[in-house]
Amino acid sequence: MNKEQVLYVIQLLREGHSLTEITKLAKINVMYVSVIRKLMVMDLLQLDA
Repeated sequence: MNKEQVLYVIQLLREGHSLTEITKLAKINVMYVSVIRKLMVMDLLQLDA
């Protein structure tokens, strides 16, 4: 997974898409999406997207 994919996932999460929908759109594992969402919730992910 590269930075562009992470930024895309963050954008989709901010738009309110579901985990399974993001998994299909970004073509990555649902566990990665879940971890990115958890980091965003805990304010540990510091990316300007």
